[in-house]
Amino acid sequence: MDETVNQTYRIDTVLMPRKNLNWISILASINMEKCMMKFKKRWIFTIPALALAFFAGACTPKPFLKVQYQLPSPSSTLEGEKVTLAVSDMRGKKAILTENARKSLKNFNETFSLVVLHEDGSGNLIGVYDLVSLLTEVFRQRLKNEGIHVAAVADNVLPELKIEVTEFQLDSAKGKWVVSMNYRASLLDEGSLLSKESVSGEAERLSVTGKSDAEKILGELLSDMANKLNLVRLFQQARQ
Repeated sequence: MDETVNQTYRIDTVLMPRKNLNWISILASINMEKCMMKFKKRWIFTIPALALAFFAGACTPKPFLKVQYQLPSPSSTLEGEKVTLAVSDMRGKKAILTENARKSLKNFNETFSLVVLHEDGSGNLIGVYDLVSLLTEVFRQRLKNEGIHVAAVADNVLPELKIEVTEFQLDSAKGKWVVSMNYRASLLDEGSLLSKESVSGEAERLSVTGKSDAEKILGELLSDMANKLNLVRLFQQARQ
């Protein structure tokens, strides 16, 4: 048994001389260099492709309009009041954009991203909404800012603040963006009208940077229209 083991080691020594080991090392080194060259070539083509894909995505027009809602100064006059909130679309013209505005905003899919700005200048991105959901969130933020609690679900015990939107349209004419909005606000108790108020407005802005100017004028008018609603008077009239 010992002789067999010794013979095996002698055979290994004959087959794998030191010179051959050096050649094997050299060949392995050459193969490694070839692999590295292939790896570098792949990255030479991959990096520009990734960069192109990134910038192409960054330059793709977004299908929504960015809207910034500026809250008024906080108030505690109506602190402790509780309501449910309902926004309904009563517009005669359902299209948000006129034909002229559509030419400039071809990718717009009638959705909006909402950023709520506070008095101290801070802002929060809330989400992306269709028109009714956008207005619901804007008025919810306004009520919360006044100290009014808005119930998450309908509650027959609580009064209901009903917002009926009768106009909301963005137009483009003579180098300007023109936006108009009208709505009725009603405070009801078990379906009975307690008080109501109508708010309407229009604003325009020169179209210098295109879509960006449209977004600014939308945010400005929406902020003005939501903040114009006199909630204190609405609740005072409801108590009379």
